[in-house]
This record gives sequence, C-alpha cells and structure tokens, in this order.
Amino acid sequence: MQRLIVDGYNVVHAWTSLKRLLSTASLEVARDDLIRRLSVLGIVSGEEVTVVFDAHHSTAMSNSEETVDGVRVVFTRKGHSADHSIERLAYLASQSRDVITVATSDRFQADLVRGMGGAVISALELERRVIDAEREMSRRVQRYQ
Repeated sequence: MQRLIVDGYNVVHAWTSLKRLLSTASLEVARDDLIRRLSVLGIVSGEEVTVVFDAHHSTAMSNSEETVDGVRVVFTRKGHSADHSIERLAYLASQSRDVITVATSDRFQADLVRGMGGAVISALELERRVIDAEREMSRRVQRYQ
C-alpha cells in the first residue's frame, strides 16, 4: 500500500494560498482547505493520506484522530509534536512494508524518514502534486458530464 503522511502546519505555512487563509480567515479554514485538497489527491493517486497537526493549545491527553473525506486527520496530544507522530507513523508503515512518502520541508524530519527507508517530498512538491490531481479530477468530471 502507498501511504502519504503530511506535516500539516509545515504545509499550511509553506503554501501561499493557505498562508493567505491564515491572515484573511483562520487557522481552521486553512486546515480544512488543506484536508479538502489532500482528499482530491488521495482519490486520484490511490494513496492512503494522513495529515498530522500539532495540538499546541489542546489539553487532550491522547491523540485525536478522525477521517475527513477519506483523509486520516491526526491531532497530537498535549506536549507532543507532529514530528514525533509522523516519525511513529512512518516507522509503523515501514514495518508493514508499505511504501511511504512524507511531505515536509523540515530537514531533520526528512532525514529521519529517509533513514527508515521512506521517501520525502517538500511542501512545494506536494502542492504541485495536489494541483495536478485537481486538474485530473476536473478532467474526469468533465468527461462524465
């Protein structure tokens, strides 16, 4: 199985469109837009997509997890970073022989993932893939209209 693990806030702060939402709307709106767009990527690519967000202001004592439009959304528990959750998810995926790709522009995180045998793409490369997937989805919709 192919798995894509996304460093949520790293991507939110790297994509111009999502940064704009941070200043004109809210962090929640930017997160929701990222999840919506990742959903299209997952449908088109067939990858299992997980996005991980830090829960800096949360008092939750355990990770919060839900599936939104086919995207697994993880919020870390209080005192834990998204980096730690991503490392754990990448490790578990590598143990099950899944093909993993992590989307982050964090160099330390990238090095750890590569050390586990995973692939790494930057936040901007992820954006290019999402745009391509959105175009492909539009073509598919037009074909069936």
